[in-house]
Amino acid sequence: MDEQNFDPTHRWFDLCYRNNIDINIAIAMCEKLVDAYSEPNRHYHSMTHVYSCLNLLDGLPVSGQTKDILEFATWFHDYIYDPQSDTNELESAEFASNWLAAQNVPYANEVKEIIELTADHGNEVLTDDVQQIFHDLDMAILGANSDDYMHYARAIRKEYEHLTDNEYRTGRASFLSAVDKKEAIYKTDAFRDLFELNARENIRSELANLEKK
Repeated sequence: MDEQNFDPTHRWFDLCYRNNIDINIAIAMCEKLVDAYSEPNRHYHSMTHVYSCLNLLDGLPVSGQTKDILEFATWFHDYIYDPQSDTNELESAEFASNWLAAQNVPYANEVKEIIELTADHGNEVLTDDVQQIFHDLDMAILGANSDDYMHYARAIRKEYEHLTDNEYRTGRASFLSAVDKKEAIYKTDAFRDLFELNARENIRSELANLEKK
């Protein structure tokens, strides 16, 4: 799936149709999602991030309910995003769960748990394969090629423009160091094979640059 040909409306409606969600309710929620991911403060956590996760998901050997759980989690996990808040994930998870439950989607709680776990990337305890897959989808950018990684790093800095350079360097270095200290960044074999080495190189390169500034 090429990003230029990515139609979020079509993709969302397909997901809702499979889960017997009323078309008018689906339309209203789609508008909210597109508006949220188009907010001007989103330089990385935008519709492009949603597309990237869905594109990777399409290449995995998952289907049926498992894929739908992962898709709903992808759509909702950054629905609420304020770089100055530490409750984004919990609020997004609660919103997703309430909306899905209201549409009688049977796995609303599973989606909620997956999104809640993204609040603590690197230290979370993942209890099943679906949670591990979503962790890896969300962290895949760390293993991107160097140009895409640099674009991502610059975008994250823009989202935290309210911080001074020293404050940002301290926080960013703490996050990257914690990830790099893990025995494995990715939880699944597929993502380790694809991204682990690149992620290590990217993280260490950014850490070195942060130390120079």
